Amino acid sequence: MTFSLVIDLPRWQAHVDAYLAERPWVVPVVKGDGYGIGAQRVLEQCRRVGAPIVAAGTPEEAREALVALPGADVLVLFPTIAGRALDDDPRLVHTVAAEDTLAEIRGTGRRFVVEVDSPMGRHGIPWTRLPGLVDALRDDRCAGLAVHNPPFGDRVGFVSSLLARLGELGVTVPRLFASHLSTGEVGQLAAVAGDTRILVRTGTDLWLGDPEALRAYGEVLDVHPIAAGRRIGYSQRAVRKDTWLAVVSGGTAHGVGIETARPRMTPQLAARKAARVVLSQVGGAPSPFRLGGRRLTYLDVPHMQVSMVAVPEGAVHPGDRLPCDMRITVTRFDAVEVLGEGTTR
Repeated sequence: MTFSLVIDLPRWQAHVDAYLAERPWVVPVVKGDGYGIGAQRVLEQCRRVGAPIVAAGTPEEAREALVALPGADVLVLFPTIAGRALDDDPRLVHTVAAEDTLAEIRGTGRRFVVEVDSPMGRHGIPWTRLPGLVDALRDDRCAGLAVHNPPFGDRVGFVSSLLARLGELGVTVPRLFASHLSTGEVGQLAAVAGDTRILVRTGTDLWLGDPEALRAYGEVLDVHPIAAGRRIGYSQRAVRKDTWLAVVSGGTAHGVGIETARPRMTPQLAARKAARVVLSQVGGAPSPFRLGGRRLTYLDVPHMQVSMVAVPEGAVHPGDRLPCDMRITVTRFDAVEVLGEGTTR
């Protein structure tokens, strides 16, 4: 019984190559479980394409990247805490988001980027403190400035204002590491950035941009008829009509049926969520599993490792695989199958 991710390696690599060829300003991001694909698998792609610099989420991930990518610089996205600077590797670039840490890092001779506050409100040094950072920003060990843009809003206006403020202070940083900038936005900013190179830290679109190259599948474990009125599952809800029930691998332990946070809840999304809640109470909620391109209906709430869905008579058999629409970044797979390379994990 397996809930699997199947990677079409040639197609996935073709997407990665095309994406980077069109966007030479992208800094590949490797964090967590490699966006659901596997960190080592993603690092292998960074090595294959010869990425000169990659961004890792945490100090531990940065150490793994330094080992896996002997020719690349590694930017740590996690802000360094005072007293916890990483090993003095010349390829390592710390992110500094506090003035006391900045003073300490400069004293050690380690490389760094200065992160400034942004509409994200996560972390960063306030713009009002920039006049006091001029010497640090001119330091040869300063690899540039970092800013975390939100995924929507006037990002060009925000970054342009930051560049203008640096100009007023007489400072030109070699790089500005940003996030969530489109190709058009990078072009607009490059036109006003002067000698500052705009780089965009990117993970989701780079690694998950071609959904057809990365498909989740559940395995059918059992199929049997269910008579109308019978109560089944954890919910003990009565089945509304005669049907066939398929038990398929993929449950809450894998992320199936788990509601994920959305960056913005629009009225349309709120209405759909409310409709799903109603359907889950009366039966008939759509599942992420598909058959013939159509979503199958849950017959019960997802269990820990399996789901129960309604299927047409004779449509599936034990051992068959059903595609499952999943957000790969929050999915735990039992196995990863790379086409042409066998099954690994």
